[in-house]
Amino acid sequence: MEELAKLEAERGNPAYLSEGKEAGGKRERVANNEMCTFLILNISSLQLIPVNMIAYRQQYGSVNPAGIIAPAIVATFVSTLTAVVYCKVKDGRRRA
Repeated sequence: MEELAKLEAERGNPAYLSEGKEAGGKRERVANNEMCTFLILNISSLQLIPVNMIAYRQQYGSVNPAGIIAPAIVATFVSTLTAVVYCKVKDGRRRA
């Protein structure tokens, strides 16, 4: 996020140029589209191999502890895809 804030300062966004405080002691900053996309991708938690769940299933005696790999990949892919589509839709509305 700090690097994305630096990028905003390079672009000339006035909220990111000054290091001083605004009125009331708080600085008003608005997240840009890249920051929102980065945050949503982190929240959607794309995970290729759910190692913790496999370990828990093995610990509790599952016959096939790695049987959740395919459903987990599909679920995280769907959540990440939904997050990206949501970002693009919101970005399109903001520009319009």
